[in-house]
Amino acid sequence: MAQGTVQVTHTGTSRWRRRTGEYASLAAALEAAADGDVLTVAPGTYRENLVVQRAVTLRGPEGSPGSVRIAPVDGVPLTVRASAVVQDLHVEGQDSAAPALLVEEGTPELLDVRIVTRSAAGIEVRGGARPTVRRCTVDNPAGVGIAVLDGGGGVFEECEVVAAGQSGIAVRGGAHPRLERCRVHHASGAGLSVTGENSSLEAVGCEVYEVKGSGVQITARAAAHLTDCDVHRTTSDGVTLDTDAVLTLADCRIHDIPENAVDLRSRSVLTLTRTTVRQFGRNGLSVWDPGTRVDANQCEIFDSTGDYPAVWVSDGATAVLESCRVHDVPDALFVLDRGSRVDVVDSDLSQVRNTAVSVSDGATAQL
Repeated sequence: MAQGTVQVTHTGTSRWRRRTGEYASLAAALEAAADGDVLTVAPGTYRENLVVQRAVTLRGPEGSPGSVRIAPVDGVPLTVRASAVVQDLHVEGQDSAAPALLVEEGTPELLDVRIVTRSAAGIEVRGGARPTVRRCTVDNPAGVGIAVLDGGGGVFEECEVVAAGQSGIAVRGGAHPRLERCRVHHASGAGLSVTGENSSLEAVGCEVYEVKGSGVQITARAAAHLTDCDVHRTTSDGVTLDTDAVLTLADCRIHDIPENAVDLRSRSVLTLTRTTVRQFGRNGLSVWDPGTRVDANQCEIFDSTGDYPAVWVSDGATAVLESCRVHDVPDALFVLDRGSRVDVVDSDLSQVRNTAVSVSDGATAQL
C-alpha cells in the first residue's frame, strides 16, 4: 500500500461491491465504508479530523504500533458515533478546548490506542456512549486524562494515564464508568475524581500514585466502589470525601501519604472492609461534621509517620471500628465535640506511643 492510503475491505455480500478499495484520505475511506467493513490505514501522519459514524473497523497495520498518527492542527482528532472498532492508532490533539478522542454514541471498542496530546481531555465519553476501552494510554499534560460525562459509561481495562494537567480520570454529570486494572499517575489534580448526583465509579485492581491532588476524590452526592486498589505517594490526602459522598473500599491499600490517608466531611459515608492504611503523615482516618460516618471492618491502620492521632472523629461525626487493628501510632483514637461518637468492637489498639483513647468536649466512645 502506498504511503497515506487507506484500504477498505468490504464485507457486504452484494456482488456489485468491490472486495477492496483504496482511498487517498481517511475521510474518503470512511465515507465509502459501510457497517462491517475494515479500514486498514497505511503508516503515515494524517492531518484530518475523523468522524466514525458507522460500525466499521479502523485500524493501523499489524505489528507496527504508533506508525499511524491522527494529528490535525485543531479540533477533535477522532470522534466516534457508532459501535465501531478502533485499533492501533496514535492520536495527537493540539486544541486545549477540545478532547483528543471523543466517544459520543454506541458501544465501540477502542484497543491499543495511544493518545499523546495537549487537549481538554485525552479521551472523553459522553451521553449514551458505552465504549469498551482496552490497553489505551493517555499522556495529556494540558487537561484531564479520561473524562466520562453526562450519563456516559463504559468499561476501561488495562488503561494507563501517564500524565494529566488536571484529574487523571474525571467522572461527572451522572456518568458511571467501570475501571479494571487501570493505572493513573503523574496527574496535577486528583487521581480519580467523581462528582455530582448520580455520578458513580467502580474500580477493580487499579493503582493511583504520584498525583498532586488527592488520590481519590468523591464529592457532591457522587458514589464510588473500589476493590483491590492501591492509592499511594500522593502529594495531598489519599482519599477525600465531601458533601454527601458515598464510598466503599474493599481489600484496598492506602499508603505513603504525607497528609490524611482518608478525610471525610459534610455527611459523607465511608465503608472500609479488609483495607490497610499505613505510612500517613497526619490522620489515618479523619472524620468531621454531623452525619459523616465511617464503618471499618477487619481493617488495619498502622505505621504513622507524623505526630497525629490515627483516628480523629470530631464536630458530631460517627465512626465504628469492628475487628480492626490500630498499632505503631502516636495516638490511636481521638473523639471530640458533642454529638461525636465512636464504637470500637473486637478491635486491638497496641504499640501506641502516647494516648490510646481520648474523649473530650461531650463526645462519646464505646469500647
